[in-house]
Amino acid sequence: MSVSLIVTVYKDYEALALVLDSITKQTLPPNQVIIAHDTIDEGIQPIISSYSSRLNICHIDQVDTGFNKNRILNKAILASDHEFLVFVDGDCLLHRRFIEEHRKHLVQGVFTAGRRIDLDAKTSNKVRQFGLQQLGFFRMLWNRTKRVEEAFYIKSPLVSSKKTPKLLGCNMGWCKSDLIALNGFDMDYTLPGYGEDTDLEFRALRSGMSVKNMRWKALQYHLHHERPDREIDISKSREMFENKREIGYFYCENGLSNLEQKFPHE
Repeated sequence: MSVSLIVTVYKDYEALALVLDSITKQTLPPNQVIIAHDTIDEGIQPIISSYSSRLNICHIDQVDTGFNKNRILNKAILASDHEFLVFVDGDCLLHRRFIEEHRKHLVQGVFTAGRRIDLDAKTSNKVRQFGLQQLGFFRMLWNRTKRVEEAFYIKSPLVSSKKTPKLLGCNMGWCKSDLIALNGFDMDYTLPGYGEDTDLEFRALRSGMSVKNMRWKALQYHLHHERPDREIDISKSREMFENKREIGYFYCENGLSNLEQKFPHE
């Protein structure tokens, strides 16, 4: 039943505190929380210290040389102490049964793919000011939260989405041994917006693994923030992905096995 929860974060420590708060309320608490920090910044330490008595936290970081999320994710895989890994972003708050549901459906050869509710700005501001109790369905509906239909939790195994899910890096679960078999995340992707999850999903399915849809099971609430125009970055990464897909491999060349190429502080 052991689970490592991997939380990727950059510099929004206010959001991270809310995420950690939602983790303390889980019906099945993770055995380990790995904070995967794509920069070095002492500003995160007060947040970690305030939750370290309630959560088994492992903090890893790396020099900020640009967008290196896949690299810090690979470091997190190696830092994990448990076979079952659940991945979330540091601005996505978790429903109290989030870990329980991912763990329930994770077996070797099967990865889990959840959705997210994109909170509107007004609801997000309320949550930032007053905490998780502001996550009411009718508040979200009134404030026109995007994808509010994803906010229904349905416990019954008889009700599930038959639609093939699209993997989101902010809400997914894996067996560590499966990720090692794929050589982890492809570190060739160094631009935001594309590649982290699309590439991994393609390679896993090509290797013979299957995916479990976690819609209405593993719920998470994404805090609103401004989104820069990333179309140029996304198009470059998409072109890279298409080229890699043509080759058709599932064991990426620039993955876990290449972490010996260390940054200066390591």
